[in-house]
Amino acid sequence: MGEKAWVSQFNFIDEIRNQMELPKKVGIYDVTLRDGEQTPGVVFRKTDKLKIACALDELGVQRIEAGMPVVSAEDKAAIREITKAKLTAEIWGFCRCIQADVDACLDVDVDAVVCEIATSPVKWKAYGLKADVVLSRAIETLNYAKDHGLQTAFFSVDLTRTNLDFLKKINSAAVKDGHADELVIVDTLGVAMPEVLHYLTRQFKEWFRVPLHVHCHNDFGLGTAGELAAIKAGAEWAHVTINGLGEKAGNTDLSELALSLLLLYNIDTHLKHDKLVEISKLVEEISGVTLPPYKAIVGDNIFKRESGVTVTQLIRYPPAVESFIPELVGGKRQIVLGKKSGRHSIEWKLESLGLTATAEQVKAIVANVKALSESKRGLVSDEEFQGIVREIRLEAKD
Repeated sequence: MGEKAWVSQFNFIDEIRNQMELPKKVGIYDVTLRDGEQTPGVVFRKTDKLKIACALDELGVQRIEAGMPVVSAEDKAAIREITKAKLTAEIWGFCRCIQADVDACLDVDVDAVVCEIATSPVKWKAYGLKADVVLSRAIETLNYAKDHGLQTAFFSVDLTRTNLDFLKKINSAAVKDGHADELVIVDTLGVAMPEVLHYLTRQFKEWFRVPLHVHCHNDFGLGTAGELAAIKAGAEWAHVTINGLGEKAGNTDLSELALSLLLLYNIDTHLKHDKLVEISKLVEEISGVTLPPYKAIVGDNIFKRESGVTVTQLIRYPPAVESFIPELVGGKRQIVLGKKSGRHSIEWKLESLGLTATAEQVKAIVANVKALSESKRGLVSDEEFQGIVREIRLEAKD
């Protein structure tokens, strides 16, 4: 990345790289419109879904899961609007292993479908399912979708808590008897270590000769790590949401996954990375879910500096305190004033506002900025800073 990013050189030594079985390319499969909307309290209207889909397409996402049309009439109408928009991305639907769900996807002209069914004994107790029923429903539904011209991916719900022998059996049946084109490795509850995702992906690569997806949730904060582990073992499609939206602790975040692949693993997913902050803000506004300022890659604090020691480094040589330039993701640098500010911060702020001060005045300004920040327990605004400068100047005249 030349002068755009400065990550660890150890990422690229042979001893590390030779441990990976990275695929030639990784595609981004976005599930914001389906799994992301399952965030409690989030409701995307038809116009919202189309707007997000268009933004994802502009970002360069290759596959968009537009939703599950049987959920509601508005969901069905929204998916139809998305397929009518003739976006560059493939438009996928999501369905249970039920014929009526596939019919609903056919009605809205999606390009492909993910067919899901629970495969773990834990889930079977909740649904009242048994292995033979699960097998037959999976095969019948996949065949029905294929017979009607749809590309298919089989999705084992709660795969990481499923018996390994049964996993091999049902996914073999999905490919051989149900003619599934692709398979999804799913950590539904985010309960598997990244090493487990790596192991299972290697097993699937040995057993099957079809493209593999990975779909992780973030219950232990390991969604991105889990998907990267699966990709290191050869998974070719990464399921993500904008801002990590999703049930419970959410899904793997698109920006984290894509930029990690680009800068740490040297895999370009061909997204327009400079639109990451823009689409994050769009989904934040539409969803009503506010991001924490320390959110990786797109958070408000990522390129914001208060600490005087850090600001000094930023002014002198940005790579000392940055792993990549803000423009790479559509962000911008900010120096803010507060309790931790030092002389360089004050001098930078004076210059940016077109103000001047003597060395002695700068010392006084630093002290007053720190005092105000401590008293209000927050940052000092530009207006407050200008007021401090005026006060110091008046004192100097007296």
